[in-house]
Amino acid sequence: MSTHDRDISKNAVVYARYSSHAQTDQSIEGQLAAAKKYAKDHGYTIVHEYIDRAMTGRNDNRAAFQQMLSDTAKKQFSIIIVWKTDRFGRNREELTFNKYKCKKNGVHIEYVAENMPQGPEAVILESLFEGMAEYYSLQLSQNVKRGRLNAATKHQAVGGVCPLGYKVNKETKKYEINPDTAPTVKLIFEKYASGCSLFDLMRYLNEKGYQTEFKKPFTKNSLPRILSNPRYYGVYTYHDSENDIFDEGGMPEIIDKELFDKVQEKLQVNKRRPVSTWTREEYLLTGKIFCGKCGAPMVGVSGFGKSGKKFCYYGCQNHLHKKCDAHNVRKNYVEDVVLDEVHKLLADPELLNQIADSVYKLYLDEHDNSQELNRLNEQLKDIDARMQRLIDAIERGIAVEAITPRIEALNAERDKLNLLIADTELQPILKLTKDHILFFLEQFRDNKVGDIKCDVRLIETFVNSVFVTDKEIKIVFNVSNDPGGPGGKRAVTLKELDNSVPVKCSHPVCNASLRGVHTNTPQSPIILKDYAAFAITYIR
Repeated sequence: MSTHDRDISKNAVVYARYSSHAQTDQSIEGQLAAAKKYAKDHGYTIVHEYIDRAMTGRNDNRAAFQQMLSDTAKKQFSIIIVWKTDRFGRNREELTFNKYKCKKNGVHIEYVAENMPQGPEAVILESLFEGMAEYYSLQLSQNVKRGRLNAATKHQAVGGVCPLGYKVNKETKKYEINPDTAPTVKLIFEKYASGCSLFDLMRYLNEKGYQTEFKKPFTKNSLPRILSNPRYYGVYTYHDSENDIFDEGGMPEIIDKELFDKVQEKLQVNKRRPVSTWTREEYLLTGKIFCGKCGAPMVGVSGFGKSGKKFCYYGCQNHLHKKCDAHNVRKNYVEDVVLDEVHKLLADPELLNQIADSVYKLYLDEHDNSQELNRLNEQLKDIDARMQRLIDAIERGIAVEAITPRIEALNAERDKLNLLIADTELQPILKLTKDHILFFLEQFRDNKVGDIKCDVRLIETFVNSVFVTDKEIKIVFNVSNDPGGPGGKRAVTLKELDNSVPVKCSHPVCNASLRGVHTNTPQSPIILKDYAAFAITYIR
């Protein structure tokens, strides 16, 4: 079974570390024991343990930690279990950036000893930081792209494997003909132009011991790549999303243009018509849309009409197993309704201001470093007490030679702690302002429906859950009717929604005019046991 076929949804790894004298191997064992109990309680299978011993949590330059982040790309686990937030990141930004790396590979983090901040505001704040992570990632990508483009304008190598037949001059960074492999390229072009088939040419080259630029035997795919590369007749090429460079004379020639054109004509004649490909649909509401009849998740399904046109729907998971008689709902229809209602919420400046206030308050609470300073100062007091006991031992007549190394070690540890305390006291706590948060929210408001990337972020940030029946669509938003009220990041269930109590709200958004007829009062907010949010009912 391939990696892609294997179900890894319950596969978990554990990350544990300790960093100070007050934490020992027993701290690691305690973290591991708690993680194993947590995994057992949640039905997870632990497939690996990553441990950093005596490493600082000040930054994420930890060998096992970095290996774990790298391993998320291998698709062997979907959950990382850690003891507390500070095991995974020193501050909110670092924590979110590390989570962002994992999220891109389909891996999420769960904490044994604490719950992450809850509520609609926490969802929005996390989305904001993920947006920052994307921005910095894009910024880095742009810097790399500019460097590559600058090299390309000089006809220099821009990285990657050097094409067969060439080598790169270490001083000029430009391509030169490789006398050892250039004859192989010329042979390939000449034999194919003379009538040799790709299969026969591949077999001939491999029998004679020729190799590709990767030092491997030729395949049916490697030959067309070589035969269609214009660099071999002297054209320097470079392509990215914004730039195309095609400069004749920018590369040293291995073959002439006439031979290259002759080969292209033959490749075109022998080219097979490609089979039709399926387009992969983006189901924006996956994980947030549920059947309004039985409460089961709705999943993306598709089918073809008589004309061959593809139709996409959301279907009840129980209906697919003949356990529910709910009908499918058209994908585009329900997504347009949800996105339209999100945009209506964001169109109200007073509501945006309330959201920004709530998110900013949470941000300030999250970045209060007084607890960290107290922890460091307690460690400093402990070191001072132990040093005093050693000094007392010397006064009682114990040999100085036996105690001096321990005193020196404690002195070094105290110096490190003093540096950490000074650094924490000077650390700028407030990196975000309310204006930053408002700007972030306004970017959502100003984007038009249809930008897939923006639509995904809108739904991820503001939509808690969607319940669909044959007659109505009920939407629960991650926007609290009480900015300071309770909340949770989990999806609201159908049972909770049915048992919720509609309440009157004086906020202007509650009286906004919406399409269709609504049950109870228009856009009624609801109060659940542990979630405060707006819910609306849209009549289909």
